[in-house]
Amino acid sequence: MTRHEHRCHVRFSDVDVYGHVNNVKYVEYYQEARLAFLATLRGEDGAGPVLVVARLDVDYKRPILLRPQAYVVASRVTRVGRSSFTLAADILDGDAVLSRSQAVLVAFDLATQHSRPLTDQERSLLASTVAD
Repeated sequence: MTRHEHRCHVRFSDVDVYGHVNNVKYVEYYQEARLAFLATLRGEDGAGPVLVVARLDVDYKRPILLRPQAYVVASRVTRVGRSSFTLAADILDGDAVLSRSQAVLVAFDLATQHSRPLTDQERSLLASTVAD
């Protein structure tokens, strides 16, 4: 798998007075897609690594409008490091890119409250999803 697709429906409460989706809602759409992607990486026991967002960049290309059809959020791993990886995502309307994002996710140890290295298994699983 090199790309994960998540269907995102715009809610009436997401739209501002101008009829556009409010900019902070884009972050929520990316989060929903990120959580759906990460759910595909869980082990047989349903457990997955604890991850925190260290950085999130969002580019707003074109307005997202309220409509009954879902938009697609396409996510892909673009880099795997020692303790972090980068997940790039686009909000799409067909072939049109409405927004782009990059999130740097860091493996986190709840006991020490610090980052930790990705395990070999986590790194291997993430590396198998890296987009070309």
